[in-house]
Amino acid sequence: MKNVRGAGMEIFYICVILVGICIVFFALIWMAVEKKNARDYRLELDEREHELRQVIEDAEQLLNELNNFSGYIVDRLEEKQKSIEDLLARIDEKTGNLSNAEIIQPANNAVDDIKEPDKTEGENTPRSEEAYAGFLQGKKGKLISLDERKNEVIKLYKKGISSTEIARMLNMGKGEIELISRMCK
Repeated sequence: MKNVRGAGMEIFYICVILVGICIVFFALIWMAVEKKNARDYRLELDEREHELRQVIEDAEQLLNELNNFSGYIVDRLEEKQKSIEDLLARIDEKTGNLSNAEIIQPANNAVDDIKEPDKTEGENTPRSEEAYAGFLQGKKGKLISLDERKNEVIKLYKKGISSTEIARMLNMGKGEIELISRMCK
């Protein structure tokens, strides 16, 4: 009986050792699989990092192109503003030669197309430029020249007010505000 009992114990120990070997083998296989998955994650992270770097480079290139384009637009706007100011100066010079008693009437009645009836008095708008500017001022509030608006934008920008807030305050476009603020840098 001792032999049978000793043989049974030997079989038990062998079974315990085999189960231990199986657990160790299973753990090794699991570690290998996890290591492969971790490597796959690292490769995927490297790919994502490369993609993000590429997107950032593309965005920087696009920003540079937009900055160049906005610079071109600002230059063109300044040229147009200067030519308009020159034309207005010439117009002022020519109208200054006319006597104050005369009424300025365009050759093709362009002001007649612009006239708005004054509903309180039933009269049409006056035909002189000064009277028409006064009429528009009464209709739309204070008229601000481009230089005054530009100076006001720059002053507000230097105070640290956001471009959105400046646009809301001056009733201008946000892009226009940002363009003017870039010009003052």
